[in-house]
Amino acid sequence: MDNTAPSIPYKNYTESALSFYTFTEPNEGAFSLEVPEGWVVTPGSGLVRPYIDAAVAFEAKSPSGQGVFIQDPYVPIYATPNQLLDFAGFTEGSQYDPSGGIAQPMVVQRYADAPSFASGLLSASGITASNVAVVERPDLLQAGNPLVSQQSAAELSFDYNAGGQKMRAVLLVRTVLIELSGTGVWYASVMEYYSPEELMNETELLALHMQKSFRVDPAWAAREQAEVRKRSQILSQSQSDISEIISSTFEMRSRTMDDLNRKWDNYILGVEDVYGPATGEHYVVDSGSNYYWADAHGNVYGTDTADNPFPLENLQLLTRK
Repeated sequence: MDNTAPSIPYKNYTESALSFYTFTEPNEGAFSLEVPEGWVVTPGSGLVRPYIDAAVAFEAKSPSGQGVFIQDPYVPIYATPNQLLDFAGFTEGSQYDPSGGIAQPMVVQRYADAPSFASGLLSASGITASNVAVVERPDLLQAGNPLVSQQSAAELSFDYNAGGQKMRAVLLVRTVLIELSGTGVWYASVMEYYSPEELMNETELLALHMQKSFRVDPAWAAREQAEVRKRSQILSQSQSDISEIISSTFEMRSRTMDDLNRKWDNYILGVEDVYGPATGEHYVVDSGSNYYWADAHGNVYGTDTADNPFPLENLQLLTRK
């Protein structure tokens, strides 16, 4: 079979025109997604642990020069400057490690909105870009986290040349600032897709297919939530008050992140913890339903309404943690 991705005009393109294979995260089996046949996943893709909770790194490329890159959070994570850090000698631009070696250091740096962060990435890349355009993307913003004091999302697109071939790239960036008691921690989520100009419509649809196919393993998600709590407890017990504050913000971020799909955009746990009040049984389920029900065999069903999906069976209505 010819694994080279065909050049299909946008107006005629459908997802069924290509076949896909499943990439499973190799380090912990944390997630999976569908990748177009012929595309190669870059070594190093998968779950990484630069900080208290897990992060995702992924890149896949086609023989035709197409590619998708995701890093969430985009390292490093930042601590905003304040008087306490400054007094301790952690001035802007310096590395700050409140974990005592449990995690990699953060960088002390003031919060940057998504357009500024994306422009900085392009500038640091050294690429000679043309037709650069930046637009706000409020549709990518996250809702429901009371600790988020600022967030921003943007799309940066540009043209460039690679080996004499005209290329097009789109960079999607979201930056999120979490503040608690005067201490701020912020991070960026980055997704980029790039392609020869004539294949860009196809590349956009393939990138969307990969994003939509992203699945978090429920068993891994349950283990991860427990481990995050353990690491955060160790951190808070062994460090100063400011370390306790920062560790709690990381724990809150891990608990409130949606499915790393979120995109990638929502990030890593697109599952929910529910339990049966009568039995005390706990379950990890895919998010997206308004109500969850369990039968006597441990099977869980999601519904949009509060009506028992199987009226003739004695199902237990579950409660969110």
